[in-house]
Amino acid sequence: MRYRLLVLVGTLAVVVTLAVVSAPVAAQAPSEAGSSASTYTQPRTAWGDPDLAGVWRGMERIDFERPRDETREFYTDAEVAEKVAMAEARNAQRLLGKQENRGFRNQANYNSVVGYIAEKAQYAKRTSAIIDPPDGRLPMWTMEQVKHYEMREAATADRGDSDWTVDRPTSERCIPILALPVLDNFGMGLRGTRVTSAAFKFSASAGTLDGGASGGGSGTGVRGPYRFVQSSGFMVILREQQGVGGGNAASRIIPLDGRPPIAQQFRHFTGSSHGHWEGNTLVVVTKNLVYPGPVITSYGPTYPGDGSTLTFTERFTRTGPDSMDFRYTVDDPGVYVQPYTVQHNMTLDNDYKISPVICHEGHDDMPSALAAGRFDELTAIDNANDARIPRKLRFEEVKAEVMKADAMKKR
Repeated sequence: MRYRLLVLVGTLAVVVTLAVVSAPVAAQAPSEAGSSASTYTQPRTAWGDPDLAGVWRGMERIDFERPRDETREFYTDAEVAEKVAMAEARNAQRLLGKQENRGFRNQANYNSVVGYIAEKAQYAKRTSAIIDPPDGRLPMWTMEQVKHYEMREAATADRGDSDWTVDRPTSERCIPILALPVLDNFGMGLRGTRVTSAAFKFSASAGTLDGGASGGGSGTGVRGPYRFVQSSGFMVILREQQGVGGGNAASRIIPLDGRPPIAQQFRHFTGSSHGHWEGNTLVVVTKNLVYPGPVITSYGPTYPGDGSTLTFTERFTRTGPDSMDFRYTVDDPGVYVQPYTVQHNMTLDNDYKISPVICHEGHDDMPSALAAGRFDELTAIDNANDARIPRKLRFEEVKAEVMKADAMKKR
């Protein structure tokens, strides 16, 4: 771990040394970033690239998928104001320790005090972060993915959540992974539903993407913070805080010099990223991904596929002095019948104080976690079963949809 940090610090020192003060230059923003970008004068670096340097945060809460009973693309201003008021009321109660949150494994008052957020709640007007497909929902799985899921689910049937290190989530094992295309409930989405049983309650707000806890069906956004560091020919994107999107604090050093990608057989947890500029938009394409572990962990989101057929494309376009349009496309023909695209708004906040994550569980506590599970095997099995309940209910729905579509194709 110490040597990885030394390499990262050395690399960043070179990048920061190359960075210089930016100067604004008029430029035309790409149309996909919206009309506001077309009238904005982009700042430029001394070497002529659009300037994205700084600390960027996702402040807006938004449902990842459009709720099942919602057909509109946007909420009204009154509805957004009502969401903000309700969130502020819950937050005030949380500060007093009176907000009863049903959190991990349905524990009452889970994080009721430490879940308090000092910043005012913000909600997006769009009814889903997914902007394509137009219905705002995840595409269907392929039949191959259904079989892949069943195989991985069967690997832990009738066993606890602490039999082996791979039973523990990547965040607990201190493994950085490319977290953005990771979904809770094993990538199946929740379609705006609430899964409830006598043993387990699962809120639709928990089945969202990109980190940051939320409650009361509020959904979440791309939280970050993400630090962008630029030099001529490179962009460094650092995620300096751990989030529920899977994995730990990580960084990506993205070449922009047109070098060819590495061979497909060389795969790792954060993949291989290459970038280029399309007008004022930074486009980053990541391939060569592999998601760790052959099983579905009892908690912690995991990408539904193994990453071998995944192409993850991000687009960053500065739309104002303190705003950036961020969207990404997940194109994985081994998992989904079509690609899907997600859009978020990000805010520049260079005054935000980042608390670095020092992950220690995988180094110090893993033997204790596994020993505790083996000492109390019944509790470990109960913990694993609690997590299987929402997965099973949602999977049966997904499987029925896929089988129906497959039957229609064969007619």
